Amino acid sequence: MKARIITFGTALMFLTRLPVGRFCSPDAKVLSDSSRYFPAVGALVGCLLALSLAVLSNFLPIPVAVFLTLVLGIRITGAFHEDGLADVADSAGAFDVDKKLDIMRDSRVGTYGALALILLVLGKFVLLSELLAIDLVVCVVALVSAHILSRWSSVFLMATAPYARPEAANKVVAEGVTMTRLIEATLISILLMLPLWWLSSPAIFVLLPVAWLTAFVSVKRFKHAFGGITGDCLGATNQIVEIAILLSVLAYLQ
Repeated sequence: MKARIITFGTALMFLTRLPVGRFCSPDAKVLSDSSRYFPAVGALVGCLLALSLAVLSNFLPIPVAVFLTLVLGIRITGAFHEDGLADVADSAGAFDVDKKLDIMRDSRVGTYGALALILLVLGKFVLLSELLAIDLVVCVVALVSAHILSRWSSVFLMATAPYARPEAANKVVAEGVTMTRLIEATLISILLMLPLWWLSSPAIFVLLPVAWLTAFVSVKRFKHAFGGITGDCLGATNQIVEIAILLSVLAYLQ
């Protein structure tokens, strides 16, 4: 039991800024094993943000409630995934693979990265505002699903694509994420979405192929552009899947 708590704590430590104390491990194998719990961490973050939306929307206008919830999300995750999206977007300005990888190592944000972040935050703001205006329960289901499946996408990428940087320390972690871990993460995702099915409808499980298709296309794109994946690719796909899930729910309701 203690080992499982430490494994989950490691996943929480890796994906968020929530305090875990001594219930985590810096060991690469433990981090690889913790990937099975990535969707559970997503569910926790999604529930915290859903609670924020539910409370704030009771006494604040919808745009303000959504804005404050987005700020909370950044505080919880430390903009970990958004940083990856910005780095991947900036790499689009180069054509050589080595140059692309060098750009992603650069801590500075370029024009493509800045535009990607602006469009990302704007997209989340608009989609959540529209969903919240339709129905709070629908918005909660979409938000929690988006966070579960976006974290699942990281496991999918690590299990199905090679690491692009042979010398990177993260390669050891990524290569330790096997198909077994992906199957476990998928089963956990399905279990976590069962309560959402009860809240909404069986149509919620249509979001599973949406997440898979988005992650699959991302893998193909990253293999072509970089020869594999990097940590930034995980963050970028995470955010793209999140947007895809919110957009899919909104489109379904129209």
